[in-house]
Amino acid sequence: MSKIEIIEDFYSPLDKFKRTVRIYTPDSYDLDKQKRYPVIYMTDGQNVFAHPRSARYDTWCVNRTLDALVRDGRLQREWIVCAIDHEIDRFSEYTPWPYPDANIDDPRGRKFLNNLTEFFIPYMDAHYRTLKGPHNTAFIGSSLGGLMALFCGRERPDVIGRIGAVSPSVMWADFKCFDHWNSHYDFWTKIYIDMGSDEFITVQGIDMDYAGLVGQFYEHLRQLGYRDDQVSFYVDPGGVHSEVCWARRFDRIACTLLND
Repeated sequence: MSKIEIIEDFYSPLDKFKRTVRIYTPDSYDLDKQKRYPVIYMTDGQNVFAHPRSARYDTWCVNRTLDALVRDGRLQREWIVCAIDHEIDRFSEYTPWPYPDANIDDPRGRKFLNNLTEFFIPYMDAHYRTLKGPHNTAFIGSSLGGLMALFCGRERPDVIGRIGAVSPSVMWADFKCFDHWNSHYDFWTKIYIDMGSDEFITVQGIDMDYAGLVGQFYEHLRQLGYRDDQVSFYVDPGGVHSEVCWARRFDRIACTLLND
């Protein structure tokens, strides 16, 4: 049986507070003590798993989907998942750049990246049988978490090779994500981007037109030279901005991003 371990008091010196981390290990983890596993890191950890201690009823159900994909032979490798709960001020934590329109003068997105590379990933490597390197390390997030997947993957391609930008907020902070991705780099990378066909929300008076803009970001990457084997794009018919929609396409996300 796959398992979910919940660590409620994970402390990092950069945060100076404790947060919750939820770790999924696949079915074979306890059966084969020699086997090592690639790792998926996910934002908004409180909404990732179908579990009684998740923050909401409608979650991504990642544990159930991964179990089914492995059982059905659709996933080439089993993966560990490290799902990290966000801090109280989610907007600031998942914003890499100042954004006065959203009252974010102290963005902490880069601190999250530093936490990831200096504490979360080393913790996983020290306490679980992980495989290292960009080919074996994925970052998946949605909305501002999707923006963070793009930011972290761009900043540290030597660590993160698989980027899952699910309904990414590429319009946030005056489209700085487009400027951040300004060239094609030579590191091994695989990028998955998607959106819902009906996806539009307003946050703090800011209109966020995912259906109109996420596809433009995909085309931006293509113009930079990213090939079909490096970046993929999907539009979810009727999809909106919700965990229900992200859950229903997580099998597509996983099979596209995690398989070679």
